Amino acid sequence: MIGKYIYDAALKGDARIKEQLKVVKSILNSVVIVHESDRKLAADLDKFDRFNASLAASHDLLHSAIESGSFIEIIAISANQIDAYLRLSIVIAKQISSQSNDIDVKYFYQADDERGIMERKIYERALDNGVIDNESFNELSSLYQLRNRVIHRYIISNIKTRDLCEIAERYLAAVESIRLVLAGLEKAQAKERYGVYGKMLGKADVTDPDTIQRLYADANDKHLLRKFKRKIGNAET
Repeated sequence: MIGKYIYDAALKGDARIKEQLKVVKSILNSVVIVHESDRKLAADLDKFDRFNASLAASHDLLHSAIESGSFIEIIAISANQIDAYLRLSIVIAKQISSQSNDIDVKYFYQADDERGIMERKIYERALDNGVIDNESFNELSSLYQLRNRVIHRYIISNIKTRDLCEIAERYLAAVESIRLVLAGLEKAQAKERYGVYGKMLGKADVTDPDTIQRLYADANDKHLLRKFKRKIGNAET
């Protein structure tokens, strides 16, 4: 593995080059060679980090939709977030049950040529794993039917734009409800020595600034749009 930073020889000693070389040194010092026995876990955690970055990016879209009053967009993104929260909750619940670091990556990643786990199936598995109760399951199922009607049959049905506001409000309430379920599981696992939020994988009690910066950078990579770009480094985000 070779890393190179190339600059014009005439700029040797330039303050800007010295600053860039500090960055290069920092990057090279951050390179980690993963032992073969740990590579599957490392690859799984990479998918987990990408999943979290996509989830973070979705909040930018949701806030933008709320500000513009785009009800259909609010409904679609909220449904995505509920699905994501439940997927993560299922993985954590399974890890707590088995007391292991095993990450069921099929909940975090779906390749273009893969048939993933459908949204309704996620609701069922969340119920089966004790993540949600029957009341929450019924509400999510009801919202699922309404969402499909909005997305696929807005023009050819009797649904009114005024109805979208109420559906969007129900979805936002459901997002917060499921987020709190996930938060409870995260806190429970944070006390343990295993799992994606356990101490064994080096999770800190308080999120450090560098971790937040990495999340910002990953969210930027997800967006690839200047509108949502966060500044990285010492500049205010």
